Amino acid sequence: MQLLDNDLTFLDASALVLEEYLLSDVLYFPVTGAHGRQLSGGTTRLTLGNLLLSLKRLQAVNLPADQTTEFETLYEQINRVRAQWRSRWSVKVQQEIPNRMMLWKNYLGELGEAPKARAGDYPYNVRLRVILELLFAESNDLRVREKDLLRSLDLQLKGKTSPGEFIWDQTLAGGFPANQFWYLYLHF
Repeated sequence: MQLLDNDLTFLDASALVLEEYLLSDVLYFPVTGAHGRQLSGGTTRLTLGNLLLSLKRLQAVNLPADQTTEFETLYEQINRVRAQWRSRWSVKVQQEIPNRMMLWKNYLGELGEAPKARAGDYPYNVRLRVILELLFAESNDLRVREKDLLRSLDLQLKGKTSPGEFIWDQTLAGGFPANQFWYLYLHF
């Protein structure tokens, strides 16, 4: 699957510069694939949200043996840097949450103006909501205001949708259970 190959390439590129990223003031850090491999979609820039999403998607599937070994090596490398720079990791999480929240809120605003026209964008844009879920799980802060806003946005989304089938590739469904990632199981 091309998405998972891209995720693995993204993790490889990100692991090489993760420490530099954590120590920088840049939230969206440009990365390029090794040996000129192109990155695509939402993973052309390193953020912890993009990193966590790629990790989560790769954990959700049964990778071939060679890719499993590569993934495990990258996962360990990322976790070593994360442990070494835990406070900087936390700072990046705190910077990214309001940014992703604004992007998600803006998308839902556009969706509300033209639900049928924008519904086709939903499978891509819902990645913002997934990233928020993953970032909040990383956050040690209460972030009450952001969580209240997210609950409000979730209510808006529920008012425009009905429960449905998993909207991403079915091979990922096991890693994104409906009780936690309900917004991946909707239709308009």
